[in-house]
Amino acid sequence: MMSLEGKVAIVTGAARGTGAAVAERFCQLGARVILGDVRDEMGQATADRLGEAASYCRCDVTHSGQWADLVAAARDEHGRIDVLVNNAAVLHQGPIENTSEEQFRKLLEVNTLGPFLGIRAVVPTMREQGSGSIVNVGSIDSLAAMNGLTAYCASKFGLRGLSKAAALEIGRDGIRVNSVCPAGGNPEMYEPWMGKVMGFLEETIAYGENRGIPGSVPVDSIVDAIVFLASDASLHCTGIDLPVDGGATAGCFIPGFNTL
Repeated sequence: MMSLEGKVAIVTGAARGTGAAVAERFCQLGARVILGDVRDEMGQATADRLGEAASYCRCDVTHSGQWADLVAAARDEHGRIDVLVNNAAVLHQGPIENTSEEQFRKLLEVNTLGPFLGIRAVVPTMREQGSGSIVNVGSIDSLAAMNGLTAYCASKFGLRGLSKAAALEIGRDGIRVNSVCPAGGNPEMYEPWMGKVMGFLEETIAYGENRGIPGSVPVDSIVDAIVFLASDASLHCTGIDLPVDGGATAGCFIPGFNTL
């Protein structure tokens, strides 16, 4: 089993969903984890549930001042920062003509600007240490676009580009930057659109079934990938995109074609 023993990690969007699952696994593997989120009550409750290895600090990832406070809290409490997981994200579903400038801007600010500010905030500490791992949680929509997700795809493609450029820029400081690109995550993100999605139920099921490994990706598998990139098991991995998508981006599976 991979170990995070002795590491200090910041995980954003950690009050619930994938972020909370990452924080829990990190604690189980020996890390000290600072949970960042804007859902204060839920974030504090998650940290309390995880025990003394976890603490909560409010962080709106779109505000550089709150990033500074989060980094200061980590340094004051633990003296170092070994891992940053940029997990906080928001979703918008809808075609271009039904997407407002405000909605588009919000996705870019949370999903792309937020990780940029986070990377910028932790780099001085990691550079001083001579080591660090930054894991940006992208999406299958970072690798292949989809209609109806224009704003989300733009924000996640931007995050992927940020990861690669940062990997080149700070790699010689001992800091690695990688992306995990899952086909799945927190179902609560999709809840506002579930009524409309049910009108395309057959198409939605086919989207998940026509893969090398059919079905939705379990959160545990996404967490496994993040743990790998956060740990010393991936010391020579930087600038990579790690799909956790059941082979969805490998190509198209056509039922019956393997029996021709």
